[in-house]
This record gives sequence, C-alpha cells and structure tokens, in this order.
Amino acid sequence: MRARRVLIAGCGDLGVCTAGFLGTATVHGLRRSVEALPPNIVPIAADLLSGAGFAELPAGIDTLIYAPTPAARTEEAYRAIYVHALERLLAALPSPASPLRLIYVSSTAVYGQNDGEMVDEGSECAPTGFNGRVLREGEQLAARLLGDSVVLRLSGLYGPGRHWLLRRVRGGQAIAPGDHWTNRIHLADAGALVGRLAELDAVPACVIGVDDQPATEREVLDWIAARLGLPSLPTVPGPPTVSGKRLRNDLSRSLGWRPRYASYRDGYTSELPGNTSP
Repeated sequence: MRARRVLIAGCGDLGVCTAGFLGTATVHGLRRSVEALPPNIVPIAADLLSGAGFAELPAGIDTLIYAPTPAARTEEAYRAIYVHALERLLAALPSPASPLRLIYVSSTAVYGQNDGEMVDEGSECAPTGFNGRVLREGEQLAARLLGDSVVLRLSGLYGPGRHWLLRRVRGGQAIAPGDHWTNRIHLADAGALVGRLAELDAVPACVIGVDDQPATEREVLDWIAARLGLPSLPTVPGPPTVSGKRLRNDLSRSLGWRPRYASYRDGYTSELPGNTSP
C-alpha cells in the first residue's frame, strides 16, 4: 500500500467513509469541528478558509485528499474553498513527503454536455455553471502545483442521510417531460474509489467516479415510487426533450475498483424502509 500518512482536508461524510478503506495508514482528518470524527481518524481542528489551526498540521504527509464543502452555493464561496484554500493548505504543510500525492475531489459538473451524450475522462470540459467552472480552475491548479495529482470527478453522491430523492417522490413533485439522464455513486463506493487512488503506485490525471448504470430521472423516480407504494410522479406539460449526460466508469474499473452498488436499484434498496428487495 502506497499511502502511509494521509491528510483528509474537509473530512466530512466522504472523508470518514474513505478512512475505512485506507488499511493501516495513519489518517488525519481536518475539519472545523472534530468531535464527531471516529477513533480511526486523528482529529485536526482547523479552518481551510482562514488557516486557523494550521499550526497543528502533521509533518510527513504522503497523501492529501482534498474534499472540502463550500460555505455557500456562490461563485465566491466555491473559489475560496476549491482554489484559494488549496493553495494556502499546500503552502502550510510541514515537510510533506516527496512526492506528495494529491487527490482532488471534484465533480462531473465540469462537463457541460447536455444532450444525452456518453462522457468519459477524454470528453471536453466546457462547464456551463459557475460551480463547474470554479472546480475546473481548482483541478488545473492541483495539476500545476503537484505532479503526482489525480482529479476525481464524482457524480451525484447518495447514501445514508442523503434522501432528497425519496423526499421528492413522497412530495409528489412533477417531472420534466422527456428523458433527462442522471448519474450517481453511492457514498461507500466513492470512499472505496478514493482509497484505491491512494494506494496505487501510479494514477491517471483524472478519473470519473460513477456507478455502472446511467438512468433517466423518470426511471429512477418511478422505481422509487413503486417501492414506496406511491403513484408515479406527474409530468410537467411541454414537449419531450433529451438532456443530461451518460457517464462511463471504464477507467475507474480498470484501476481495480468495482462498485458495490452497481446501479440506483442496488443503492436505494438499502435506503428504503424495510430494505425492500428490488
């Protein structure tokens, strides 16, 4: 295993999950409030935005997993945490290992494709939203600052505590007409993929984190409604269109990773009341 001393900066749900896949490595978790961190993570109470607490950063880190959450959904908040805070943290790390591996957790929002196209790591990045544009800036910064860096572009995370689709079905919210393609990855599978990237001797520049099966919004919501014993959601009036994108995970699978939850059916079955079988 390559990773021996790991720092997870922005150690939230994904970081806590990832720590379970890092074997015997010493894992440090940096976040503002550390009381909820499990005992397998060495807590570091620090603020990525202000740098407060950086004096407690450990020396000799060989793997930095950068997985913060913005304070608000604004361009300024995204740039502050995904670009400026990364520069500040790297400058503050005392005597990191050489080479230091950086795993920069990004998002598939950097892809602007919206006509149902198949998308992989070689597809053009032309984000249409500020979140994707700022994340792309952060990705490019990571590549410039560290040669041994990998960008992990995660699709929509779901899993324990992330039940907004279930709430949407129960609320009866209408669906847009046509086929809107969606992609997702279970939190446990995302953590396993980060762990895999930490242990490999060599990593690609970019990896997409997604399960095996893109699905339309209508398909997913109808399936959830049926499992909950609820009617299908109504459709908003209008002409049907095709939108969204279909993400591929060929590269991540070639690295030795396999999703435990290969589709939304596998993942949401474990989240539904009574664990109803599909």
